[in-house]
Amino acid sequence: MRPRTVLVAHRAAMVAEGIAAALARFPYLVPVGTATTAAEADGRGAVVDLAVVDAQMSGAAELTGRLRAKGVRVAVIDEAGEESDDLRISDQASVASLAAALVPGAPGEPRRGRNLTPREREILSLAATGLAAKQVARQLGISPKTVEQHKTRIFAKLGVRNQVAAVSLAFRRPNVLPDNGFGDAPRTREREIGEFPRYRVSPEAATV
Repeated sequence: MRPRTVLVAHRAAMVAEGIAAALARFPYLVPVGTATTAAEADGRGAVVDLAVVDAQMSGAAELTGRLRAKGVRVAVIDEAGEESDDLRISDQASVASLAAALVPGAPGEPRRGRNLTPREREILSLAATGLAAKQVARQLGISPKTVEQHKTRIFAKLGVRNQVAAVSLAFRRPNVLPDNGFGDAPRTREREIGEFPRYRVSPEAATV
């Protein structure tokens, strides 16, 4: 199947980046950019095959019309809507459903975790030791905001909603973190998660 380029337009930059990262797990989808305004999306929409547009973004309806007029297949994410024939996708739908709407008949779920970058694996490894975002940031010499942005992309790529689920998945799937490589980072105040005896997480991190 020929890879299709995708533009993601959402009013929240972190959400747009998360959707793009999740779609990148599908071998036939190639996200080429994100946009947080209709004007920004217009500038990039002429060179893509597919687009994902946030219905709540200002000018979304007009943007969708312009993209479709150029031959771009557009899926619209609607907070209140339900999946329908006009490619409106509920924001409660799975990423696999969104991918299927963009490319009907394409393969299903991809292998989770294969596209984590070295930095994302490093952050997940440190988070698994119980470090909260501020502690991870201090150890890596980056800002807490940058850590949170990385974690948003990690969750999207792994198809999970929070840090506890991400770490649990890493223990079950060796391809996420080779050799369960959680390293020797210092531990903070900890509590054990019964189902995964080796995994400890600080109370702060468990709420992320």
